[in-house]
Amino acid sequence: MNISVQQENQTIENILFDEISLALDASEVRITGVSYYKDIDSIVIGFEKKWLYTNPDLKASMVDSVFTATSVIVTHPEELAGKKIVFTGNAIRRNGMGDQNMVKIFQTEIAFDDALYVDWDEFNGPGGQKELKNASFEYVWWHSTLSAGT
Repeated sequence: MNISVQQENQTIENILFDEISLALDASEVRITGVSYYKDIDSIVIGFEKKWLYTNPDLKASMVDSVFTATSVIVTHPEELAGKKIVFTGNAIRRNGMGDQNMVKIFQTEIAFDDALYVDWDEFNGPGGQKELKNASFEYVWWHSTLSAGT
């Protein structure tokens, strides 16, 4: 892989944002940001998807995005060793009146060093949702409307 001069001057946050964006290109979930918080030595990655009550695959889409992003993240051991990786998910929810608001629906965390020992590609695609709790994540939080079932 050739690294351009532009990429050499980019921060790890910008590089991860670009690479995860490309990896999620065919997904309905989009990355909204990547931030590094020095005080907690963590990278926080935000995702967003439109949330419609008629959308039964919301949880599976969010989990599949985490697995896709993590398969990208583990390619950066020099920059991320020893850090925590936190994933958050937000969705635009519409009420019966047609009003929309942004709602936090998901959060999970994994130590980068633990993530190195998981074959993330095997979790991509349908069925990844069932594996989330068993793949070395420290916790999984879902919005109360979505928490039943996993």
